[in-house]
Amino acid sequence: MYGRAVLGLLCTVRFHDVVLWVHVTAVVVAFGALFGYPLFLSVNARAPISERANFHRLQIAFSKRITGPVIVVILAAGIYLASDAHLWSRGWVGAGLALLIVIAGLGATVLRKGEERLLALADAGDEGGYDLALRGLMRWTGLTIVLLLVTLFLMAVKP
Repeated sequence: MYGRAVLGLLCTVRFHDVVLWVHVTAVVVAFGALFGYPLFLSVNARAPISERANFHRLQIAFSKRITGPVIVVILAAGIYLASDAHLWSRGWVGAGLALLIVIAGLGATVLRKGEERLLALADAGDEGGYDLALRGLMRWTGLTIVLLLVTLFLMAVKP
């Protein structure tokens, strides 16, 4: 009985819906942790300087191994969705694509360099340099979060 119900449900799922699920899931995987970074960075900054480096190693590894590759999935799924539904003429699609490129660019350049700088400063035990670099990274992280929120708004509301 349950097998037939599951089979019936699966038969009603369109490929477009599966790609939409992949797209949304990829966004959560790639960017979900970013929303916690201001808190993570603040808590990490309270630890002794000698204990801060491992968090930044984790940030860099996550960015390289998870966020970067998953952005490709977000892009590919988004291109399919916009093409399948003939949405390329809609402003929110172009804006969302442009914002994804900007967010990915910030992550691969400014944010990554900031994380690498914090790692180097923590390893060197440079408390003053660390505090200054942390303030800069927090500003860029905040901007990236705002851009991500704008993108999510556009994708959800489709103005």
